Amino acid sequence: MTAEALQELTVETVAGLMDHLLLRPDHTLQDIEQGCEEAARGGFASVSLAPYTVPHAARILRGRGVAVCGAVGYPLGSSGLAAKCDEARTVVEGGAGEVDMVINLVAMKSGRYADVAREIGAIRRMATGLALKVTLECCYLTDTEKARACKLALEGGADVVKTGTGFGRTAVTLRDIHLLTRICEGRAIVEAVGGVEHFRQVVDLLRAGADRIGAADVATLMEEFYRWEAE
Repeated sequence: MTAEALQELTVETVAGLMDHLLLRPDHTLQDIEQGCEEAARGGFASVSLAPYTVPHAARILRGRGVAVCGAVGYPLGSSGLAAKCDEARTVVEGGAGEVDMVINLVAMKSGRYADVAREIGAIRRMATGLALKVTLECCYLTDTEKARACKLALEGGADVVKTGTGFGRTAVTLRDIHLLTRICEGRAIVEAVGGVEHFRQVVDLLRAGADRIGAADVATLMEEFYRWEAE
């Protein structure tokens, strides 16, 4: 995002870049309801949820302009093709408008790229007509592996390439955003996820080329936006 575009950010445009992550393992259905209401009031782009909670969120958000994103293979990515397909079926039948799959990290680290591609292709077919997000979990990959994984995601039909799940060992880096945006070249958008806790980080990530931001506490980021805007 250019400096000029950053200066023209509004509450609406910032909110429209935000993916509200409702994936904490100790969430209750009441937490999900609260998070969905926050997303609807705030005009966030989407909420990301575990398969079990997708139908609940889909009922709350139906017709309210917020996409429901079902998480598949979270957070480790190595549950295998059959398990991922079962989860994908659950979120699609539950009303998700987006499907977010974590790549098979064991396969990726082992050089079994055909297995990684096979899983992406299978989920892409199951999510026909829906947005497909492919999460790389960059903090566990070398730069060469990140580039290869990103290319596999693009070849498999990803609409969004995500840097991480939010459960990784380190936060998203500007270096990773630069790398992924250079490879995607507009063929897919890049979402920055992992350790995004302050709006200053959002500004830096957008400046580096990120198209979407995923965070667990989007409300706090939006509060900080007002202070940033006033500076």
